[in-house]
Amino acid sequence: MNTAKISIITDDSRLMQQLVQHVNFLNLSIGETIDKPREAYMHLHPLEPRVVLLAEPLEEMSIPQIIQQLKKVNNSAPIIFMSREDRFEQIRELYRCGVSDVLRVPDELGQLELLLDKTVRQTSDNRDRSRAPGSTGSDGGEVIALYSAKGGSGTTTAGINLAQGLAIQSGARVLLIDLNMQFGGLQQYLDIQFERNLGDLKSVLRELTYSQLDNVLYKLAPSDVHLLLSPAHPQEAENFKGEDIELLFAACRAHFDYIVLDLPKELNEISICALGQADRVLYLLHLDRPSIVRMKGVFDILERYHLTHEEKLSIVVNRHSKKNDVTLEHLAKMTMIPVVGVLSEDVKRNVQTSMNLGKPLLTEKKVKGLKGPAKDYMALAAALLKQEGGVNSVHLPSAKQSS
Repeated sequence: MNTAKISIITDDSRLMQQLVQHVNFLNLSIGETIDKPREAYMHLHPLEPRVVLLAEPLEEMSIPQIIQQLKKVNNSAPIIFMSREDRFEQIRELYRCGVSDVLRVPDELGQLELLLDKTVRQTSDNRDRSRAPGSTGSDGGEVIALYSAKGGSGTTTAGINLAQGLAIQSGARVLLIDLNMQFGGLQQYLDIQFERNLGDLKSVLRELTYSQLDNVLYKLAPSDVHLLLSPAHPQEAENFKGEDIELLFAACRAHFDYIVLDLPKELNEISICALGQADRVLYLLHLDRPSIVRMKGVFDILERYHLTHEEKLSIVVNRHSKKNDVTLEHLAKMTMIPVVGVLSEDVKRNVQTSMNLGKPLLTEKKVKGLKGPAKDYMALAAALLKQEGGVNSVHLPSAKQSS
């Protein structure tokens, strides 16, 4: 059994000591002790099983907002709220926000041990069932995020051609989503004249059907990769929150084998949510010292704030040349994150030509005879397909019925 750990959140130092004693008395493990409730979501582990003890803060702040932030980070973690006053309206609102139990302190502190024991067992049992053979961490297709903290690293080019490669080699249903929310990237890159985009889905995300989703998608030849373009105006983009992205991914997983994400370099609410929701994160890297230093800084942030798990991270080396001062061997000594693909330098400027023509680099359903970056993108797609167990590994009844 994978026993849940306890996360204690309170700005009352005396209560913190009492709660730590209760947890230790039960021989339970403490995951985090957090003395700043407003920042709790930044420290809660998103992947490990947790039971959260959240005490009513001494200073005035929005408790529902704290709960919602915690739920976004680790939705499966039950939250036990410890209230200082018996206020019916507040308690009712807390239950609506997702709190599993409410205790009044200090009067009902004696009930905590029994409640903790029950909640930890339930959480651990649920976790084990979700990891049983035949079950998956998330329902439906796989989300692959392409990210780099360095502008101009080629995430848009990589996203387009990786999506093409996955679809061409496997026949899988592939969706490419542009999450560069301010001005986009795909529409300009491919010179697409198409009016519909992600902004058209904002009002229906909570009950998004395949018909509604398909109505705003652009289909790319020759593979029929589906594109979901970013909002046309920055004002529209500002309306989107992390919760909207979670709802979008949940709907897309039901209808596509692979969802490829083109992310901006900024770590904002949208990109942080996308990185956390992704099953794989491919970091695009140029082999030069500043880029590697920046990458390691990003990995430190992702680890410190539990934004993603190290096992999900891989590196894709872009524009690689034997003339680079930093070699792949040097890179292996500088980071433990594995390299899943190497994209060679565009010596013959085929990538630049495809950009100027508004077309993907991979334009035909063939693998033989490819050279340079085109061959490398096919190899990257093949490597990912092999790691994920082959072709069309996800059962998609909704997609088959709707297509």
